[in-house]
This record gives sequence, structure tokens and C-alpha cells, in this order.
Amino acid sequence: MDRRSFISSLAAVCLLPSTRVLAEGTPSHYTLQKARHSANMVIELEGNHSHYSVTEQKHPPKIVIDLPQVHRINGPDRDRNIGVIRNVHTGPYHGGARIIIDLKEYQSHRVHLRKLNAHRAQLIVSINDPDHLMAGVVAESRLHHTRRKAIIEIDAGHGGKDPGCISHDDHFEKYVVLNIAEKLKALLHADPRFEPTLTRNSDIFIPLHERVLMARNHHADLFISLHADAAPVSYAHGASVYILSTKGAGSAMARWLAESQNNSDRFESTRQSEIYNKNKEVQDVLLDLSMQGTTAASHRLADITLNNLGTVSHLHQNWVDKAAFAVLKSPNIPSMLVENGFMSNEQDCHRLLRAAHQQELAESLHSSIATYFDKYPLPT
Repeated sequence: MDRRSFISSLAAVCLLPSTRVLAEGTPSHYTLQKARHSANMVIELEGNHSHYSVTEQKHPPKIVIDLPQVHRINGPDRDRNIGVIRNVHTGPYHGGARIIIDLKEYQSHRVHLRKLNAHRAQLIVSINDPDHLMAGVVAESRLHHTRRKAIIEIDAGHGGKDPGCISHDDHFEKYVVLNIAEKLKALLHADPRFEPTLTRNSDIFIPLHERVLMARNHHADLFISLHADAAPVSYAHGASVYILSTKGAGSAMARWLAESQNNSDRFESTRQSEIYNKNKEVQDVLLDLSMQGTTAASHRLADITLNNLGTVSHLHQNWVDKAAFAVLKSPNIPSMLVENGFMSNEQDCHRLLRAAHQQELAESLHSSIATYFDKYPLPT
């Protein structure tokens, strides 16, 4: 086993990614991580990340990075004559920005786009360094001394051809939970500590596992799936909270391992995860550690949520339950599923259809998320 690869990969699990919030008009920033025979340039990008080009020249050796949507680029004051790099030049180019890395001699390089969320990314140009994925994590841990916004993925269950539970008077679960999700998003958006995202914001069908992939693509810190229960007996009522069962955790690990080896573009976000490693022994260790931490964090969040829900709703049961729900099977994102009540119960359904009660539920969830991050803050 490559000891350096193992330590670097393990550090990637322990360091949560941090996001640089760039105000409009603020120049992009790059950092350099240099060693004797390798280097990494990490460039912070905002907006549409897809427009960039990286080319090389052998005589004289240099790497040219063009960023057509970046108007200004800043970097360290000193980045000359260190390691493999002779000099770095930046300046305007055709309405955008250009970075030229002069090398002391020709070196191989690779480019990786590390997406932080839908609006921010890091372009990592790695020169003769196999551990290029660590560069973004290390750059953020060094650059940012304030806590970033926690990214909360809100999943409104069902949608489109899947209506969820249908009440006796033809009200659909998919609309109720979407309303709660939108109210929760508004509350989180107004809170400067959080950055909420929705798996769906309209009546569309999204396969269950695609919802998990969306959370990974958004680099979510928490995943919350919202539902309104159904039961074969009409007297069942009240809210409940679920996390992934131990059995489900095992299947989640197996699925993640299978996907991480899949060459399909569908699973690109899995292969780009910081817990992915080509060395199977390393990856098994990383995945097991990550799953244990995720399960514990999910339980802490669920306990807080259950207590808060009890102040605005009757509870169906006074404990956090466990089940192998597909949407909870992310090995590195704390996740819970909230059943806000029973659409199959006439009294519950009546409350769930009221905008005021939907707002109460959303406020309870917002309070739960805030309490969780107060007790277990993201690293600086």
C-alpha cells in the first residue's frame, strides 16, 4: 500500500470541504502548493464552471490557463523559482483572464474541476502530482478562517408520476411535501449560516438514487427527505423520523463501491468524491470510517428533529426509527427522512394541507438544523 496515498485519502475524509463565497465583482483567487518535484494550482471559480481551457507548450515549457468568464485573477505575492515552477504570470486576455505557468523543465500535468456546489468550483491544475484531489481540500483549509455556509439538501418526496400517498378526498402527498420543502428552503435561505438546495422544485419525477447523487454533486452537509406517511389503518397518526438502518448501511457501502468502479458518466460524482481511491484496501478503510461517522451524525440530527417536531405535531413514536430507505444511502452525508404526518389519517391530512401547519413544520426543521450545527459546527 502507498503510505502517502493512504494518509492523503484519510485526510480528505477528515477535512470537510470549505466554500469560498465571492461577492459580485470580486476577483478570482488562486493558490499554489509546491513541492520539490510537483505543484498544484487551485483556482477559485464562480458561476458557469465549464468555460476554461488549459494548454501546454514544451519549448519553452509552460502551461497556459484561459478563463474567459473571469475578469481578474489574484494570487500569492511570491510564486517564483520554487520547485518545478520558474514563474507565474497573470493578466487580461480577450475579455477574460489568462494564467501562464513557466516551468523549469517540461512536466506532465492534469486538470480536475472540483465542484463545490451549483455556483462555485475549484479548477485544479496538477503538475506531476498524483494526489491532485487533495489540493482543493488543503487549499481551502489554509485559506479560510471563518466557517462556510452549511449546504442543506432538501428532498421533497415523490413527484410527477409518483403521487405518494393519496388521501381519502384525493389530496396528494407530493404536493404537501413540496410546499413544506419550499417553506424550509425560504427559512434556510434567510439564515446566513445555510445554503439550501432542492432535489425538485416542481412536480417532476426523480428516481430515488438520483436524489442521492444530486446531494453529492452539491457537496451537501445534510440531506433531509420530506414525506407524509400512509398506513393501512386510518387511526395511525403523527410525525416520525428515520435514519438508515445497519442493514441498509451495509447495502449502501456495497452500492457505493460498485458505483465508484463504474465507468458510466452517471456516477462521475461518486468517483470524484474524497472517499474514492483506486486502491481497494484504502477505499474500504475510508468508506467504513465515513459510514460510521455519517450514521452517528444522522442519529444526532434525528434526535434533535424528533424533539422539535413534538412541539408542533403529535409524534407517531417517541424514538428515532431505522429503515433501509434508498434516499438515505449516502456514505458521507448525514441523512434523515421525516414523515410529517399521515395523509391516510383524516385529522393529520387536514393539518398537513394547512399552510400555517406547513410553516410550523418548516420552522421546526429549520430550528433542528440550526441546533445541530450549533452543537456540531463545521470546521473552520
